[in-house]
This record gives sequence, structure tokens and C-alpha cells, in this order.
Amino acid sequence: MSKGYIYIMVNPALQNMVKIGYAADVEARRKQLSTTALPYDYEVYATYATSGQLEDKKLHKMIDQLNPDLRVSKNREFFVMSADEAYELLEAIATISGTKDKLRTTKKEIQKQSEHIKRPPINFTKCGIPIGAELVFTEDPDIKVTVVEERKVQYNDEITSLSAVAGSLKNVKSIQGSLYFTYKGKLITEIAEATQWRQV
Repeated sequence: MSKGYIYIMVNPALQNMVKIGYAADVEARRKQLSTTALPYDYEVYATYATSGQLEDKKLHKMIDQLNPDLRVSKNREFFVMSADEAYELLEAIATISGTKDKLRTTKKEIQKQSEHIKRPPINFTKCGIPIGAELVFTEDPDIKVTVVEERKVQYNDEITSLSAVAGSLKNVKSIQGSLYFTYKGKLITEIAEATQWRQV
């Protein structure tokens, strides 16, 4: 059986989210993913050598069983968790199976790089989204919030943040709300990339 790797990848544009997949050549896969519409390249956070091509699917299934709300979308390899949390899962598997020598991480290198890409919280006004605008939840178009301040929205008569609403709807503690709401059909993060964050 040919050797491959389960990988954990991160992208500065996808905060509090990781991609967990499989590749025979992780660097080639990273370059392939980095040609997508995201403004930053993916970075490999960790790899775990394996001899089975579908080993990542077993990990996906385990995460789904622990908390199905962590997967961003069914049949996609994106999960709402920190890179450290994803690494801890791989580390636990490697420790239990006595294969920690097959586990590698580039945590320190990525932390150094991310220090140069800190971006401010989303400001609706700077993104060209007016007060009173309706933002739509990506997983249910009937769920909407109204922009009431530069960084606040109203949902069910409560003034709160987009991340708090998304976290409540997805039943997770830490989440980037702008990845789950759209304005005029466009993701809030995409709007921020083209406006507010463009100068950062």
C-alpha cells in the first residue's frame, strides 16, 4: 500500500477553522489548494504518515461523532476548531497507536507568519454594509440579522455580534461569524477582503 499523509492545513482567511485531508504529496496539495479564491496561501500545520488513503475519512467520522456541528459543510473537509485542537486529536491517535514518530508539526513557523497577518475585527461601515442591512445565514436563508452598529447586529431583539449569533446557531463556542453570513449574496469575509482588510 502506498504511503501518504493525513494533513492539517490552515489559512489566515479562515480563522478558527482547519482543513483535514489526505494526500500522497502534501506540498503539491497545498499549492493546489492555494490557487483557489482565498487571498492567502494555505499552510501545512501538521502531517501524520499513514499507509491508507482513506484514513482521513476515519478521522472525519470520529469528529462528526464527537460533534457533528464542527464540520462546516457535509462532505467538505473543513472543521470549526483551532489548529491546536485538530493537532491534539492526531496526537492522541498517534500516542494510542504508538506511532508518534509519524507525526510532524510546523506550529512555530506558522505562528511567526501569522504575526504579520493580524487583521482588525470586521467593521460593517468600512465594508460598505450600511446600518439597517440584512445579513443572511448561509445554512438557512430564513435566518437573518440586521446591522445596527459598525460591529453589532440585532437578532431576536438582542444586540449582539455576528460571531455570537453564528456560535449559537452552530452550537460552538468559538467561531468566525463572518464566514456564515452573506450580504447581497456575498460572504461577509469576501466583502471584508475586498474593502476593509485590503489596506491591512
